Amino acid sequence: MKKRNFTILVLVVLAVIIGVIVADFLSDRPGRRGNNPYALDVDSLRYVDEALISHRETRNYSLDPLTATGMCLFSDRLYIVGDSSLLVLSADGSAQEMKQILPRPTCIAADENNLYIGYETFVARYDHSGSLVSRWPGLGENTVVTSLALKGDRIYVADAGNRRVVICNPEGEILGSFEGKAVTEAGHGFIIPSPCFDVAVNGYGELWAVNPGKKAIENYTDDGEMRGFWQKNSTDVNGFAGCCNPAEITVMNDGAFVTSEKGMVRIKIHEPSGELRSVVAPPVLFKEEGKAPEVCADDPGRIYALDFNRNTVRLFEPKSNE
Repeated sequence: MKKRNFTILVLVVLAVIIGVIVADFLSDRPGRRGNNPYALDVDSLRYVDEALISHRETRNYSLDPLTATGMCLFSDRLYIVGDSSLLVLSADGSAQEMKQILPRPTCIAADENNLYIGYETFVARYDHSGSLVSRWPGLGENTVVTSLALKGDRIYVADAGNRRVVICNPEGEILGSFEGKAVTEAGHGFIIPSPCFDVAVNGYGELWAVNPGKKAIENYTDDGEMRGFWQKNSTDVNGFAGCCNPAEITVMNDGAFVTSEKGMVRIKIHEPSGELRSVVAPPVLFKEEGKAPEVCADDPGRIYALDFNRNTVRLFEPKSNE
């Protein structure tokens, strides 16, 4: 009798365990889960108060058949690289010329005399006619060149693979490098989880580099010593959401930053000290989980965005011009 009662008890316990497992499985199926009070409402972040939006899209220029990988603006001309080509556009989007270059470029920067084009592991120098002047030596193992910035006779090369900025002269000689560290605790080094690493020099000659893993934009001396930084680690419109943002930056005449984010793609303008000034283009204008557009700004405050997902240059003009 005792043995029979024990068997019944075991069967009851097993039935309860199986019931709990089945109930847990069914409740965890898609559409049956309870609401997560801590879930991020991404959909609501895609919409921005119209009062914050300072620009309006007025034109766009398709780049087909070229698959663009980089863009810069110099002297009212857009220089766009991709595949094995350099495309030059006027400010109104009309093609001026197409030149053949070394294959697989990643980025470009220009000054009065030269075009500097980055490739995965090296940089090449061209003249404005598109002729190759020199191909610099490779920058070593694990190098991934993502951005270039120019100041006088110094070329700053962002190397995402080695988490550093390499300083070169126009002949390609390495003058030094830095990894974003400082003598104080503020120097945390460049944190670069993916190949999104941008550098820029503003109109005051200040060198700035994005530290994407920290959601920070950092200021350095010409030799790479940290002077200061600002940081906006927030999912709302005032900060930078997701991983590795801002992925792209440029600077305006007054020192303000134009920032471009990947994932929840959006383009904004931040004051030199970091506060949000306005939104140029909200996420609803871009592909969800898209790439961050490369951005350039001209003197009147127009923003040119290279939309990699559409392979198109999109022009955003200030509403104040209307």
